Amino acid sequence: MLANIKKYALEITVFFLAALRLLVGAWLPLLDKTEARYAEIARIMYDTGNWVTPQIDYGVPFWAKPPMSTWISAFSYQIFGVNEFAARFPSFVLQVSLIIFVAKALDFTKKQLYWFALILFTIPEYYIHCGVVSTDSSLLVGITFIMIGFWNSLKNNYNQRAWKFVTWLGVAIGMLAKGPIVLVLTVPPLFIWSCLYKGQLLTFFKKALWLPGMILAFVISFTWYYWAEARTPGFIDYFFVGEHYKRFFESGWQGDKYGFAKQQPMGMIWLFLLLFSIPWIQFIIVKVIKKKEELIKDKWVTYLWLWMLWTPVFFTISKSLIHTYTLPSMIPLGLLVMHYFESYQKQKAWFVGAMVVPVLVFIGFIGMNTFYKDTNWQNTDKHLLKEMTHQEVTDVYAWEFKSYSSQFYTSGKIKVIDTAEELGELMKQENPFYILSRNSHYKNMPDVFKEQLTLVGTNKKSQLFIYNP
Repeated sequence: MLANIKKYALEITVFFLAALRLLVGAWLPLLDKTEARYAEIARIMYDTGNWVTPQIDYGVPFWAKPPMSTWISAFSYQIFGVNEFAARFPSFVLQVSLIIFVAKALDFTKKQLYWFALILFTIPEYYIHCGVVSTDSSLLVGITFIMIGFWNSLKNNYNQRAWKFVTWLGVAIGMLAKGPIVLVLTVPPLFIWSCLYKGQLLTFFKKALWLPGMILAFVISFTWYYWAEARTPGFIDYFFVGEHYKRFFESGWQGDKYGFAKQQPMGMIWLFLLLFSIPWIQFIIVKVIKKKEELIKDKWVTYLWLWMLWTPVFFTISKSLIHTYTLPSMIPLGLLVMHYFESYQKQKAWFVGAMVVPVLVFIGFIGMNTFYKDTNWQNTDKHLLKEMTHQEVTDVYAWEFKSYSSQFYTSGKIKVIDTAEELGELMKQENPFYILSRNSHYKNMPDVFKEQLTLVGTNKKSQLFIYNP
């Protein structure tokens, strides 16, 4: 028994980490604001049957992102119902499928496949995205298809034409996931690499199946852009000009419809890369210093370094960013670790260090389900809304502001009351209702109305009241 466990320790560890990520994704509520927002957009798509225009609220189009991640979450709702697990499961499937795709494309052995999976599961950024509602997982699929497809299309022992179509399929997927950023993050490193090696630049320009490839990308992705603009005029201008230029290069851009992460110091992307890829980014830095002579001599190593570093290079001058922007660097990081990997015994200390984050996740998961059951730390209104136990009271409102989690967990029934006049008119009807208020907004409610409300529950950001005349 023990001998078998030791023999299959690698496989057992990989499956354990995968199962743990699924469990945490099913247990943890959808958190405000980004994750709950995308889950709610998918819920509205599922509820309305409008698969062309993502909506941030009923009748309000969401122009910030294309629909790829929304489609797969909405489809997941059809299979598993509307819940946290269903919202997050597609990201898990995408991340795991990418591991298998890359391993198969690069002819990994079964053992190498499991090592590659273990490495990626122990990269914090990658492991996080195995269980969050995010557009970045879909974007990563497009980027990986482009980079792996391009590399394999250059190899004589492969079906070059098929891999070139994989490259263009990656363009289509990326355009449907996040838009032209997929080209910004892939074309420059491909071009730079092609310039470094004799004959590759000619291949880059002459053998990329430009016409059939663009037709493929157009049919798959640009057809949706046409429909989106036709249904909601103004989308193209906002998405391409606003979201892809003004957001990053115009400080204090006032046209943002949906809000964004707080401004970061310039160059913050590099700190995110170092922190969210511990310890493997440090591992490859140590290795490349020792083997710096192969950096240019080995085309594959150079290819991976350019692929990994281009994303942080591009976002160096951007101040509007979050740590998830480093995700495109994680596949090449994992492949570089595989390249420098010698044996488990020689890299044992690195693997022990890499297991720290998953072990902490496991301890936290067990502890919060066994000993520490306070949910006040979670940035969500789910638990507060569970306090609505009066079945005869069906109406729920939000004072001045409603969170995305409150929208999701009330199935879109929560409505915003913007003014004291509206609240007064509602109370005059003498029908009972619940009202949710952010602590920061509660001070704006007139005392005459506060006196008529009964506190039901609180969390660190909000309070839930009932009006029961």
